[in-house]
Amino acid sequence: MNSRLKYIDEKDKSYGLAGMAISMVVLDGEEYLNGISMDAPVGEGIDLSPEFYFVGNPRLSAKIAWNEMLKHFQISSGMILSNIMCRNYVQHRRKLTSELINDLKSFVREEARDNCSLDEDESDVLFDKSISYFDRLFSYARVHEIAHDLAASLVKQRHMTSQEVIEQLRQLSMI
Repeated sequence: MNSRLKYIDEKDKSYGLAGMAISMVVLDGEEYLNGISMDAPVGEGIDLSPEFYFVGNPRLSAKIAWNEMLKHFQISSGMILSNIMCRNYVQHRRKLTSELINDLKSFVREEARDNCSLDEDESDVLFDKSISYFDRLFSYARVHEIAHDLAASLVKQRHMTSQEVIEQLRQLSMI
């Protein structure tokens, strides 16, 4: 990914991981979350269960399997968008630049093509829907409070289990 998307420091990383955890909860993907670690290498701060990565089951119809793959793609692309939006909207109090949005769209297009065999138009529809949703979500002051609290907890604790994260994010269900 582009250098505009890299963490600038530990605080930035904590907000990125907080954003990813928030997206897991709002997209109903928390069952795949094992935990979060500030000390993990970049790209590995969110520990996901093996079930997230493997949706192949011979007992599932092709349609159900594809829908699961699409759901997992939407969760992972939502995590990327939330990482960036939480860092920008919450930590730095700024909107995304058009260059950053284009970088994200290109990345999501590539992932959609590789993971779900979606063409550019199909991935753009999903991207536009997701970015609009997360733009609204990360514009709420209450989400900012929740993200600040989770980021601070991550820095302090260094590692949080899925139960700890979900308990702290339970407040999101009130939004």
